[in-house]
Amino acid sequence: MAVSFLRGESSYPGMQRPWRSRGVAETPTHLVIVMDGLKEFDIEPLRWALENIWVAGCVNVNLIGAMPWLNIPLSSKTSGDVWGVDFEELAMAKERGDQWRSDSKFLKLQAILDLCQQFGVVPQKEVVMGYPLRLSVVEKITSLYATWVVFDRYQLKKDVEFYAEKVPCNMVMMSENDEPVIIRFRGPRSSEEFTPGRFTGLLVTDSS
Repeated sequence: MAVSFLRGESSYPGMQRPWRSRGVAETPTHLVIVMDGLKEFDIEPLRWALENIWVAGCVNVNLIGAMPWLNIPLSSKTSGDVWGVDFEELAMAKERGDQWRSDSKFLKLQAILDLCQQFGVVPQKEVVMGYPLRLSVVEKITSLYATWVVFDRYQLKKDVEFYAEKVPCNMVMMSENDEPVIIRFRGPRSSEEFTPGRFTGLLVTDSS
């Protein structure tokens, strides 16, 4: 079931973050951000996830750029964004001087590192390709033992519904204006469920 959901206490004082309740920090959180690798990188899903899901010392963060098998023109397009380079290349570029500061893809990588450093986490980043693509995404999410998945605003609703059927973890989809929509949320206790009355929003489907 999907819930239109206001942000956590960092953005809306007075609203509790249920996933920060007592006992959550005892279990490591495996956070996976699934993004459309053919679109320009948007840091907001990562920012929202860290501000609202993060628990000190208990988060593993994986950024996934999902894209189909590419022909040469599309391959050259993605090489100009963060999915075409890795953090090691950024480190080597820094060793060569300050020229990296004029390269947008390196600036975006640095922004990712700076944001994650604020929360004491080290991000991992990789591209997922395959056909059908959404099955490849499911396999990757499963292999990472994700406890939370956040989808960027470019994901198709039908694909997110497919993921929700295949992967039994907490899921959030960002709307077009970067507001979170809860697809599934399981409380820190297995018997804990969240109903429309607990949040400001519209309940669309069942989270069980």
